[in-house]
Amino acid sequence: MAHPTVWVCRPGTIDDNCATNLDATILGPTGPTGTDAYRAATNPEVDCFYVYPTVSQVALANAPLKATDTEVAVVRTQAARFGADCRVFAPVYEQYSVVSRLQHGGPSDSARQLAFADVQSAWNDYLLNDNRGRPVVLIGDDQGAEMLLRLLHDEIEPNEGQRALLVSALLVGADVRVRHGSLVGGDLAQIPACQRHDEFGCVVAYSAYEGTPPADAWFGQPNAPSRGVAAPAGTLNLQTLCTNPAALGGGAAALAPYLPTAGLLPDGAPDGGDLLPGLSSTDLPVASTGFVTYPNFLSANCRQSGNRAWLDISVRPAYVDQRALPTLDTLPTWGLHFDEFDLTLGDLVQLVSRQSVAYLAAHGASAGPS
Repeated sequence: MAHPTVWVCRPGTIDDNCATNLDATILGPTGPTGTDAYRAATNPEVDCFYVYPTVSQVALANAPLKATDTEVAVVRTQAARFGADCRVFAPVYEQYSVVSRLQHGGPSDSARQLAFADVQSAWNDYLLNDNRGRPVVLIGDDQGAEMLLRLLHDEIEPNEGQRALLVSALLVGADVRVRHGSLVGGDLAQIPACQRHDEFGCVVAYSAYEGTPPADAWFGQPNAPSRGVAAPAGTLNLQTLCTNPAALGGGAAALAPYLPTAGLLPDGAPDGGDLLPGLSSTDLPVASTGFVTYPNFLSANCRQSGNRAWLDISVRPAYVDQRALPTLDTLPTWGLHFDEFDLTLGDLVQLVSRQSVAYLAAHGASAGPS
């Protein structure tokens, strides 16, 4: 049933949830070294359309169409800092719940379809009322990335006009499949994997583990149980895509993680609780800013074994380093799934900046002031 779009973040609203306490405390090897001041773009020429991951813990197949503290918290954590380069649009959708996801066989087809229908409706609302021919970046994590992958497959890729607007699609934890040894094919027939930071009209996708995933890993393989998009013909000839957002051309590179603090949570919310997936209230970093960042602490490299591929994240060796990441509440089969977006957030934001500049230059425009 059609309904008006409910937005967590939308430019021009009185209380924009994506415009609060976005500075980051810089944590060096021996302690805080300063503040990374967040600056929102003044007149960005690019938009970001973001869909959040599985966060609803209602005892139903699908979440209600409402922006609770949980949705606000995760959108602030993942999407808000992209406002340094784009206008951020983040719709609420009746996502399939945690309960639905963890049941035997996973979410039902009807639960997935209800969630997708909301995302598709919000996308078309955005195109009709806000886009006006502006370039757009798609950003999603987990279920959000699954929904955007289906949106790309069903609506954007077959439509030349919509495809021409695409700066890039950042699909974290979606396990996008490509033909073995290729940058395209599989889930998407025309949109390729990004190979350069100045490339546009392409997709970035990865699932992260610390070291080698177990044989029964939920992510990083074409037939993983996390799949929500029907397999195209020739599944045996497909492999999972891994694109390192810090080094699209390949190889290892230092990451720029941005982890949320309690100061980022909605006013009046409990001290974290279960608002943020993978982090409990006692695990949130302590700082007066909304984020903490750990420069030159983590490294990432795409690895492949057969048709499996994953982003291997590890601590960079150092002689003296007192830093430690918060305890990650996860299972070995899930790896770093709950935190892979935060651990690569700075790299994703920088990538959006560089790809936007390249897109605008190729289309006879220049990046707006920021």
